[in-house]
Formats: sequence, structure tokens, C-alpha cells
Amino acid sequence: MLSSLRAAGALALILGLTPAAFAESAEPTLADLSTNSEMRASFDKMATGWTVPDWVLSGPVTSPSQMVQFGGKEYLVMTGCKKHDCGNNQIAVLYQKTDKVMFGLLLRADSADGPQTLNWMGMGGNAETVDGRTILYAATTGSLANHPKSFDYTD
Repeated sequence: MLSSLRAAGALALILGLTPAAFAESAEPTLADLSTNSEMRASFDKMATGWTVPDWVLSGPVTSPSQMVQFGGKEYLVMTGCKKHDCGNNQIAVLYQKTDKVMFGLLLRADSADGPQTLNWMGMGGNAETVDGRTILYAATTGSLANHPKSFDYTD
């Protein structure tokens, strides 16, 4: 049994699966909006006044969530996209679990090389308006996933 555990640990290291990676995958994603009532209530409040496409709530393609800090608080960054059209239809949200507050970016485009429409949801004019927008857009481009420490704005 011990050799099995060692082999599993070695495989995890080879694949780059560190304990931190396992911890990240345990965080909720946008796919959990249908089962996590607190998160869904925060999403609904953020999306008030916006037309949210059906794909957002009916099974978006999601990525593992990431933690960031800005304005003295920790936020969970969750991303998703429309199946078979990820480049043109994306959503990224910041979720502050303690305060149950959510801020979001809904990105739409007609084509990969055409203009993008960016809908900033739930922005209130505080730190989320500057740092939050930077992090949300970075999440849609992949920059946040590639350079997570570059978007950790601890005060």
C-alpha cells in the first residue's frame, strides 16, 4: 500500500499536481450556480438589469477557480464560456464569499477578430472598478491563469 501511495505521489508531482492545485480544484466554479444557493443569490443580485445568456446558467464550460486579493479582501475568480464558442462568449466573476458579493464581466464577440462587447456587472465604484476589472479581463484572456501572482494586489 505504501508503494501505491508513493507511486500516486510521484505521478502527481510529474503531472504538476501540487497540494495547492488540489486545493484550488475544491473551490466552487460557475457550474455550481445551480446548486449553491448563496452563490446564486449573489450572482442574481450582480446580474440585476442585465440580460444573461442561457448558456451561463445551463452548464458553461468552466475552468478551475483561483483566489486573488485586492482592496484588503480575498476573492474567488470563476470563469466560464459557451460550449463550442468559448472565444466569443465568456464570463468571469469575482466572488467575495464573506460578504457574499459578486462582480462580473460578460464578454461577447461576433468573431475572433471582431470587436468585443464587455458588460461589467455589479461594479459599484470601489476597488472592483479598477483592480477588479483588470483581474476579470485577465481571467478571460488566460493571463490570470498563466501569471496568478501578477494579479494579487495585497495592501
